[in-house]
Amino acid sequence: REGALTVVGAVSPPGGDLSDPVVQATLRVVKVFWSLEARLAYARHFPAINWLTSYSLYTGNIKEWVKKNVSPDFMDLSSDAMKLLEEEAELEEIVRLVGVDALSQRDQLILLAARMIREDFLHQNAFHEVDTYTSIKKQYLMLRTILKFYETAKRAIERGVTVKELYGLPVLERIGRMKYVPEDRIEKEIEEIEREIDLQLKEKMEGVHERV
Repeated sequence: REGALTVVGAVSPPGGDLSDPVVQATLRVVKVFWSLEARLAYARHFPAINWLTSYSLYTGNIKEWVKKNVSPDFMDLSSDAMKLLEEEAELEEIVRLVGVDALSQRDQLILLAARMIREDFLHQNAFHEVDTYTSIKKQYLMLRTILKFYETAKRAIERGVTVKELYGLPVLERIGRMKYVPEDRIEKEIEEIEREIDLQLKEKMEGVHERV
């Protein structure tokens, strides 16, 4: 028999100071770090793990397995998602100073895509019978769909569609509900959502052409 054993420990430094000697000694030993954050818990975002400061050093170990058993592009999608979250963190400071309307359409789209990653992918309802557990295959399909929306929307923005128009797309609501779709129906659901993304954004781009 083959299996996996996961050992989880908790370190709670005074005031959440990660430079505390005990924390630093722990980080030198472990290869995975989940940075729990009170701000996320107060915002009802669970699991309340900071995606920017948490990390895993096992990525290289599972890379080939993921390519073979999930999809060759899963790791690339993961990197693209992290890049969007990092860009969102940089843009938040600008938004606090001058407001979101001062951002370019491209930057506003980054904020929309990052929010979708946070709320529609990372956020989990442990009390929901479906969302309490998600297979890695379903995770891949969900992430692929969100990033497909981002890439397609980016082309729409270049052709004159505004981010404000994107917020009104019906497909966004369906993307937000895909994590509650059971495993045996998720592939069909994702196919339909991806078709809707293409169709609805095509209509928006054609609308811009007609206005011109």
